Parts: sequence; C-alpha cells; structure tokens
Amino acid sequence: MMSTKLKVAALVVELLGVAALLLLQQQQIKRLMDENADLRTQLNPMASLRDSNGHLAEQLKAAVETSQVDRSELVRLRGQGVRLRQLEQENTQLKAERQKLAQQMREGQLGVASAEPPQVTPASDVKVTTVSPPGEATELGMLELPDGIAARFDLGGGTNCVVTPTGLSDGNVKMQITVEVANADGTASQPRTSLITARPGQHCSISVGDRMIALAVKLKTQ
Repeated sequence: MMSTKLKVAALVVELLGVAALLLLQQQQIKRLMDENADLRTQLNPMASLRDSNGHLAEQLKAAVETSQVDRSELVRLRGQGVRLRQLEQENTQLKAERQKLAQQMREGQLGVASAEPPQVTPASDVKVTTVSPPGEATELGMLELPDGIAARFDLGGGTNCVVTPTGLSDGNVKMQITVEVANADGTASQPRTSLITARPGQHCSISVGDRMIALAVKLKTQ
C-alpha cells in the first residue's frame, strides 16, 4: 500500500515538474515571439531605409552619368568656340591681306612713283571729237571699264597707259589718263597724267605729256 502511494506521489511530482517545464517553455516561447515581433517592427523602417538608399543610389548614378554627358558636351562646345575664334582671326587676317594686295595692285596699276599731284591738262588743250583722231594719236578704241578701277594698256616701246574712269552724278565719265615711259637704264620717267570728262561712249582725244591718246569709255554695269 505504501509503495503504491509512493508511486502515485512520485508520478504527481513528475507531472508537476512536466507541467512546470511546459509552463516555462510556453513563457519562453511567448517572450521569444514578443521579441521577434519587436524585431520585425524595428526591421520594417530599416527595410524602408534600405529601399530609399537604393533609390537614392540609382538617382545618384543617373545624375553622375548626366553630369559626365554634360561635361563632354561642354568640352565639345568649348572646342568649337576655340575653333570659331581661330577661324574668325584667320578670316580677319585674310581680309587684311586681301585689302593689302588690292591696294598694292591699285598702286601698281596706277604706277604713281611720285607724291607730286598729276599734271592736269587745261580745258583749252582737251580735244573732244566725234571723228577719227589725228594720225599721231594713239588709239585705244572703245573701252568698257569698271567704275573706279584702273586699267593698264601696253603701248609698246616701254610705254604704258593707265586709264581710271569715274562715273559722275550728271551721267558723264571723268577719266584720269596716265602715261608711263621706261628709260633705257630700266628706270621709269616721271609719269604724265591728264584728266578729261566726256559722255559715256563719246570718242575723244587728249594730250598727255607729248603723246595724244584717243579713246571712248563706257562704264561696266555692276
């Protein structure tokens, strides 16, 4: 009888121990579940922050790529600006050289080696004719020349004649006629210049130094 009671008591004690152990485990499980929920609550903002960081990283990458493209475009535009300035400087230099060459050509055509004013033939010495000039006159014929541009004619024997026409407001043409003669030693004698005014296409003759020049001039239409 006593043995049975002891067995029952031992069984009860064992059951109480198992119940206590189960209760302790349930408490631990509940505590762990609460901690897990708390950790999940804490991890949610961290996950959102991670997503935000990823989005910001993508935006930063896109901004860097855009900045690199803009920098490359800026470098290209700067290069074009430098090239444009170089071209402008070259154009300015070429224009200056062209003007210088044009001036040299005009001076060469005029052949004026002296700073003295040209010899202007008095009106009484100017002969305007509508018939053939005298036999001793050098006939240049009908000339169509641009306004203000000198034209050079080789008269032979080292003699040149330069004709510079200028259109006047009244429709007439003023002609500056210069005769240059080369000396035997290769030097040029003092050029002789005369001025004459006539109607376009009107045949006329004028004395320039010791030579008579006959011509008719029309201005070229620009």
